[in-house]
Amino acid sequence: MAQAGRLIGAGVPRQQVAIIYDVGLSTLYRKFPASITK
Repeated sequence: MAQAGRLIGAGVPRQQVAIIYDVGLSTLYRKFPASITK
């Protein structure tokens, strides 16, 4: 999951990361809130 966080931090859309790691968007927002990654 840490690698997913790095991708999000690098500007990869959460929807793309969700597809790559086969997790839900809600899971990504729970682990990596939008306020932290901006």
